[in-house]
Amino acid sequence: MSFHVLMYHELRERGAIGESAPSVVEVATNCDAALPKMLFAYVDDFEKQMDMLQSGGFNVISMQDVRDFYEKGKTLPENAVLITFDDAFQSVLRYAYPVFKKRGLHATLFVVRGWLAKTAKRFNPEKSVVMSVSEVNEMRDVFTFANHTTDLHDQDGAKSTFQTATTAELLADLKTCAEFVDEPDIFAYPFGAYGEADLERLQQAGIKLAFTTKPGRNERETPPLELHRQVVALGMTAEELKQILHKDGKEN
Repeated sequence: MSFHVLMYHELRERGAIGESAPSVVEVATNCDAALPKMLFAYVDDFEKQMDMLQSGGFNVISMQDVRDFYEKGKTLPENAVLITFDDAFQSVLRYAYPVFKKRGLHATLFVVRGWLAKTAKRFNPEKSVVMSVSEVNEMRDVFTFANHTTDLHDQDGAKSTFQTATTAELLADLKTCAEFVDEPDIFAYPFGAYGEADLERLQQAGIKLAFTTKPGRNERETPPLELHRQVVALGMTAEELKQILHKDGKEN
């Protein structure tokens, strides 16, 4: 018994993604970040991927299903797939939210609380702009919100600020994000970066599940703080994604 996790960030209409990627990330706090072009997906590809999941024998599960799988030993349906988005960019509300509403699907959004703006901004397809608090709250009927730090999603030399923060700073940061999200003890690593020391610190912080950016199936034996996620890269077709999801777990 196993499940896959899909990881999305940004959606754009075909033709709206310029050649000069990566895209500048615009957030409420000081952050020198850019989103690589591969972390975008075309809106029409995304819609076809969701249709494929529903018509191709897959079962879209919730984060609660994943929690129950590891914490209570419950079973999952065959071909189980969890859908996640990172960072709460404007396109999630503009494009992904209506797709999920129309199809009756649910997903998880990993929120960087400190990045959320106080007021909504005009949609700008040329930048990766993070939503406002009110915009994120509009999606609570479709999305479950989980922890992606408050102010520790930035680069600090070769590591992320999540990694270089002191333990006290990390605990305080995660606690602040926990006040906003639905699942305070479920976490996604900023930039997918972590080490053995970070696993220990997350345990100290009470984190139960943590998601990496490493592809592959998740099984009973997969460490709960090192869960796999499949990047759905720009230009990936629904058929290509289907083939990845049908791979034998031993190949991952």
